[in-house]
Amino acid sequence: MKIIVHLHTTLQQATPQGLARRVQVELPDGATLGDLCAQLGIVIDEDNTLLVIDHCHVGLEHALRDGCEVHLIPAIAGG
Repeated sequence: MKIIVHLHTTLQQATPQGLARRVQVELPDGATLGDLCAQLGIVIDEDNTLLVIDHCHVGLEHALRDGCEVHLIPAIAGG
């Protein structure tokens, strides 16, 4: 299945073409959001990261489906 992932702020990934803010990932059926993060090499702290799939707040155990849009949004401190 194909998943579209939006990487926000500090989770953007460096590529030869610049920072990747949006990537498409191929995963096997039955994969979870945790599996997706592991494949991307991203360690997620659920207390400090908003995990959103198709406009709903979810956890790492959430099962993905073909065509999901995932947003990984880390908390940012500022002032």
